Amino acid sequence: MKIKIHKWGLTLAGVLLSVIFLMTMMVIPGQAEARKTIKLRVASGHPYSKGTYWIESIEEFFCREAEKRVLERTKDYKLKFTGFYGGSLCKLGEALETAERGLADVVMIVICFEPSKLEGLMFSQWLPFATHDLKKMTDATTRTFDHFAPLFNKELGKYNQRMLGHGYWLQGAYNPLTKFPINKLEDIHHKRLAHGGPMLPWIDALGGTSVKVNYNELYTAMDTGVIDGCPVPANVATCFKIYEVATHYAEVPLIGANVAGLLTINNKTWDKLPKEGQGILLETNNDYTWKVYDRCLGELAKTRKTKKNA
Repeated sequence: MKIKIHKWGLTLAGVLLSVIFLMTMMVIPGQAEARKTIKLRVASGHPYSKGTYWIESIEEFFCREAEKRVLERTKDYKLKFTGFYGGSLCKLGEALETAERGLADVVMIVICFEPSKLEGLMFSQWLPFATHDLKKMTDATTRTFDHFAPLFNKELGKYNQRMLGHGYWLQGAYNPLTKFPINKLEDIHHKRLAHGGPMLPWIDALGGTSVKVNYNELYTAMDTGVIDGCPVPANVATCFKIYEVATHYAEVPLIGANVAGLLTINNKTWDKLPKEGQGILLETNNDYTWKVYDRCLGELAKTRKTKKNA
């Protein structure tokens, strides 16, 4: 006996198979909502722009990479960072207090603006004429942070935050960028030279007149005659276009390679994070430092090439 299969039967079977296949590919209702979204705000007074490699690396590497790793390595969570840069949430010199009050979860603290509150964390900037070697400085700094981590976190704990692993902004050596030539020490006598913090006493001791100015203010301060110069890393001169109003750059490193800033996290935010999320943030932030290291070397090399071709 032969079984006859009508065309409509084949069609119905095909539809059923298609439905079954689609159902196996679909997410079970409620499964998409199973992951809890952890929303974190990251803030810095410096702008997110071409040349501010430490901020670009926060947004483009640290934030995006941490989100990716949490999604790949956890089953219950996803991470969402929102960045606030260039003074949109905190101005330069306000990051410490912004994290302390919980207005931001993660901040980039420019430590030279906190000499009275974070003196111990400024150890890489207190020593004049230190090494130019960024790798040596980074390795030494990391060992120091590891060794004294409890003390440093106790210092930051006064302001309701802690270090986020070895996450810091690295800078090259600071050389005088001025509106006048420097051929001898006496050339800076009575000249108004700017800096953000620890170098101010040195400027006065060397015979100059110190003025506290940050990177965002340098161009205008130099252009309007408020200052006559400022010790800065070479890449800062090009990033903020200060070379347009100050044409003399002396290769006399007053400060060697150093840690200019730290990424910290609000303590309440940290305590609310799952353990696996904490581990991923620490790991990603440690990697952030070496991303900044590579970017810093690249920006310095680009600046040297620009100067050579000028």
